[in-house]
Amino acid sequence: MGEIFQILIVTAVSIPLGIFLGCSAVYVFNHLPPKWLCEYGEEPSEALQDRAVQRIKGYPNKFIFSALFTALGIFFGTRDYVYGLTVLFELWLLLMIALADQKYMVVPDQFVIFLALFAFPMSIYKETFQDMVYGFLLGIGVMLLAAFFGRLVMRREALGFGDVKLMGAIGLSAGLSGTAFILIAASLLSCAGFLYGIAKGRLKEEDAVPLAPYLALATAVYFFFY
Repeated sequence: MGEIFQILIVTAVSIPLGIFLGCSAVYVFNHLPPKWLCEYGEEPSEALQDRAVQRIKGYPNKFIFSALFTALGIFFGTRDYVYGLTVLFELWLLLMIALADQKYMVVPDQFVIFLALFAFPMSIYKETFQDMVYGFLLGIGVMLLAAFFGRLVMRREALGFGDVKLMGAIGLSAGLSGTAFILIAASLLSCAGFLYGIAKGRLKEEDAVPLAPYLALATAVYFFFY
């Protein structure tokens, strides 16, 4: 009886929270300061500054995001409501970052900072604080090495520094083993997506592809099974 009551409470909370997170994702992204969506030193384009232009459409995105966050809220909330609430807000931030990178090839530092801050409530689920530090160092280190060797081999920027900072923030939440999983999963997903794009004729071998959506997806998978 107690479990059924808990599920009902979690569901009752998750529905309005999921709707709020889903709708706010669309609203906030469409009203972000234009400077957040371009590289440092660059001036925003006219399209970015035009408030009448929707960066992402309300329909069907509001419904998709709301349903997704509601389902995740129920799933995580029935396991641990503190963990579930923290993960939901981290996934919301990752969604914003993924949208920005997919559409504008930029990872806003503001969202990365908030993502790093949300890692500290997650520390209660880690055996040691050092695990968070190791995850941060592994994420930063691997991405820096990938950026270095990518430039060495390809003679151009293969990985943006925004992705490096993002992986560091993710590493704080995921810890050492979680970061290793996310790095491997994101690499496989991005390779699969790149090959699919080439096969469909949407991409060329020299094209740059955003990495943040794959990092976000891999992190969501990790949280789902953690």
